[in-house]
Amino acid sequence: MAMREITALMNTYRECSRNLWNVYFAGRENVGHSLDTYEPIRKMLFDSLVVDELSYAGSAEGPDVPPPALRVVPKHRALLLVKALNAPGEASYWGQERDLYVGSDEITLAFIDYFDFSNVSVRDFQYYRCKVLRFSGHPEYESREALIQALDGGVFHDEEHDDDPS
Repeated sequence: MAMREITALMNTYRECSRNLWNVYFAGRENVGHSLDTYEPIRKMLFDSLVVDELSYAGSAEGPDVPPPALRVVPKHRALLLVKALNAPGEASYWGQERDLYVGSDEITLAFIDYFDFSNVSVRDFQYYRCKVLRFSGHPEYESREALIQALDGGVFHDEEHDDDPS
C-alpha cells in the first residue's frame, strides 16, 4: 500500500487554522457570524496547505477529483473515543466504551476533520475526528465516527485509495 506520511503538512494546517480562529475570530461579539465566515476559510486553507501538496494518480480531472484518502494511524496504543449511536432526538456522546485503546494493526481510520469539544472558545484541534473503516475485534464500530488525540496519531495519504477515500 502506497502511504505517504503527511503529519507535518497537517500540523501546518492545524496551527494556521487554529491561530486564525483564536486570534481573529473567537473574541468577536457575534460568534455565529464568525463561525459562518471561518469555516469556508478553513476549507480553503486545507485545500491550499494540504491537498495542493498531494499527488493524485486517478483518472478524474478538475472539480471531479475526489478528496484525498487520508488515514489516521495511532503511533502507539492510543485511547479511542467512539461516537455512541443514539435514538432520534437524543444527545450523542463520545466514548461509548470506556478505556478503549487501539494499536495501528487493529484499526483503519479515515481522517474527517480536527475536533474540539467547543467550537466557540479558543480552539486547539486536540483530536482527529475519524471514520472507522476497519476494526478487528469490534466490527460493530465500523462506519462510526471516533476521536483520537492528535498527539497520539499520524496522518498518511493513502494514494491507492484516492478514488475511494472512505
